[in-house]
Amino acid sequence: MKGGRMREISFSYKFIGQRFIQDLHFTNQYFNIYRNRLIRLREHIDILDNTTILAERITDVKLGQHVYITGIIVRSHKLRASNIEKYIVKVGTMDLKPALGNYSTNEDHLFIEDENGRLKIDSQFLEGDWNELVTGIVVGIRGVIKEDAILQALDMVFPTAKLPRQIIQRADEYICFVSGLEIGNPTFPNTLYHVFIDYFLGSIESFEDPISGKIVRLIILGDSIYKPLNARTVDRKAVGENEVKGFQEMNSSLKQLDTILAELSGIFPVDIIPGEMDPTNASFPQQPLSPYLFFKASVYSALQSVPNPYEFELDGVSILCTSGQNINSMAQFLPESLSELEIMDLTLKYKHIIPTAPDALQCIPLQDSDPFILNQLPNLYIAGNMKTFRTGITNDGVRIVTVPKFENSKTFVVMNRFTLES
Repeated sequence: MKGGRMREISFSYKFIGQRFIQDLHFTNQYFNIYRNRLIRLREHIDILDNTTILAERITDVKLGQHVYITGIIVRSHKLRASNIEKYIVKVGTMDLKPALGNYSTNEDHLFIEDENGRLKIDSQFLEGDWNELVTGIVVGIRGVIKEDAILQALDMVFPTAKLPRQIIQRADEYICFVSGLEIGNPTFPNTLYHVFIDYFLGSIESFEDPISGKIVRLIILGDSIYKPLNARTVDRKAVGENEVKGFQEMNSSLKQLDTILAELSGIFPVDIIPGEMDPTNASFPQQPLSPYLFFKASVYSALQSVPNPYEFELDGVSILCTSGQNINSMAQFLPESLSELEIMDLTLKYKHIIPTAPDALQCIPLQDSDPFILNQLPNLYIAGNMKTFRTGITNDGVRIVTVPKFENSKTFVVMNRFTLES
């Protein structure tokens, strides 16, 4: 282990993602998450038209009324198998629709529902692109009630949130983001991991980068270890009988990751977020990786295992990170023409990080809250394990960044923590 001298840290750090630390209880109904989502986000929908009736419940509306309705969008996809169809497949009376990479078509149907009822949405007069709506978002719709419980939508509004705080620049310092290390991948040369570490140590010969010595924090955005295919589809019986070789390979990968984390944590603070392939709960919010997985690195106080999503502040600059499953989940139900960066922007527009949970992405069935709601927009929003690196600034002033998998791109992202430029 090479090690290194810990850099001087002059910034203040604050973890502000306490809502993502949750007990793993799965006895509650998922209805509670949708109910809490609707109650909380409904309060942040501004209805500007005082001449239109605001319907408190969908069941209160009458034929021919011009109304404003707030509710949760449900998008029915022709190409996606319903839960009833999945059950029928189990009993052997029909074939299951094939799983697809994308389910979005122009034949999808939209509905709006609340605690009491549901209306089908006729979106032909709706301004904007209805094709950018996914199941689980909360909206307000102005329209006319037609026959057969159809709402002819004329206008649509989304919840509001507090804008990002103003950034006060204090120093020329940088944060590094890396994702998809996939340590243990047999097709990836280990020498590149050593080069990655040497960059921060400033010990790469014939390469001099003045920025590397100014990096004050590293954020690892999930999928840090390689998970063999035979460990991804394992069942409980196979695990109990220790029949899966893939888990033995994962153990070797964890030891290698432990060594790398120990070296990096001797230089600066390191935050490690779990991802889809990492050994923690699959349901969101994913809980921090156990420190017992890192025998060497856990002795360093600079190493911090954090949840997914992860939110924190550095000198008042708020940063929201995910390992990317939320963006990949939404991409299945949106037009393929939308980029990953555009989908990130949509989550900010919806004021919800993971609207497709629990419908399409696993999440803990929380009783009293929906931790994925955005009451305050961050200064910086990062998604890891994406296809490419892209960055932009939203209309509300949020810097959004997609970080590609290191295993595929052999790149990582370094950003000035005050200008948010990379």
